[in-house]
Amino acid sequence: MDGKISQIRLFNRFYTAQLGIPSNRFLDSPYSLSEVRVLYEIGEHGCITAHRLSELLQLDKGYLSRILKLYRRDGIIEKKPSDADRRAYDIRLTDRGKAQLAELQRKQDEQIRRFIGSLRSGECDRLISAMQTIKRLVSMASDNKALGDRVTYRAELYPGDIGYLIHLHGKLYAEESGYSQAFECYVVKTFYEFLERYKPDKDKVWLALYDGEIVGCIAIVDRPGNEAQLRWFLVHPGFRGAGIGRNLLEMALAHCRERRYTCVYLLTTDIQQRAIAMYKCMGFRPTAAVEVVQWGKVLREERYDLLLDSSEER
Repeated sequence: MDGKISQIRLFNRFYTAQLGIPSNRFLDSPYSLSEVRVLYEIGEHGCITAHRLSELLQLDKGYLSRILKLYRRDGIIEKKPSDADRRAYDIRLTDRGKAQLAELQRKQDEQIRRFIGSLRSGECDRLISAMQTIKRLVSMASDNKALGDRVTYRAELYPGDIGYLIHLHGKLYAEESGYSQAFECYVVKTFYEFLERYKPDKDKVWLALYDGEIVGCIAIVDRPGNEAQLRWFLVHPGFRGAGIGRNLLEMALAHCRERRYTCVYLLTTDIQQRAIAMYKCMGFRPTAAVEVVQWGKVLREERYDLLLDSSEER
C-alpha cells in the first residue's frame, strides 16, 4: 500500500509541475490555477451562483469568496441579485472577463498543440485513454450517481465491441465469481454463435458507455417458439448502483414487447444474487434449476422466465 501511495504522490508532483502550479501563476496570467478554475466554470455556465460554484469545484466558501472579490476588483465578473432567489447573486463574466478567459484558452490550446506535436503516432490516443481512465476511477470513488448520469447507451455493434465484451466477462467473472478460464471459452463460443446467426431485426445488443468505454451490456437473442433469451447482462463493478443495470434491462424488455415475444427467459447461476434480485423486480420467476459442475465450481444453474401478456401496451 505504501508503494502505491508513493507512486500517486510522485504522479501528482509531476503533473502539477507540468501545469506550472509551483509558479503560482497559470499560463503567465495574474491568477493561480485555483482562481482560473473559478474563471473557467463561470465562463462555462454563463451565469452561476457562488453556492453552485462551491459545490462544483469543492472549494471552501470563504476561499471562494476571496477569489470572487479579487475578480470583482479586477473587473472580471459582475454580481446581480438572482431572479430565482433574491437571497443569492448571479455571477457573470464582464467583457474584460470574457477576454481574459479567451486569452487563457488560446494559450492553453497552443500549449497542448505543441505537446501533441511532440508525440509519436498513437501516443496521443494512449495518453487520452489513460486520462479518461484516471477521470473515471476518481469519479467512481466520489459520486456514483453523477457517474451514472454521464453514461450513454448504444444499440449498435461496432468492430471490436464483441472482443471487449468477451474480455470483460472473462476478467470480471474470474475475479468476482471464481470462474475458471473454461468460462471465457464458453463466452467466446456463445458470442461466435450469436454473430454467425445474427439477425439485426430481432437480435439486439445494448452497450452502456462512459467516455466511449464499454461499462455494461445486455442482449436479446431470438429463439424458436416466439421466445427471446436475455444474455450477457453485465455492469462494471465501479458503475453498479447508478441505475445502469436497470436501464439496460428496461431497454431489452421494451424491445421484446415491441417485437411481441410471448416469453423472455434467461439462464444464470445461484452465485449471481445481485442480478437475480433485479430479474425478480422486473417480473421474472424461477422455472427450473439443476446442479452442475462447470467453470471450476459446483453451481446451481437456474432458469427464469418472464411471460409477456399480449394485452400489454406496445
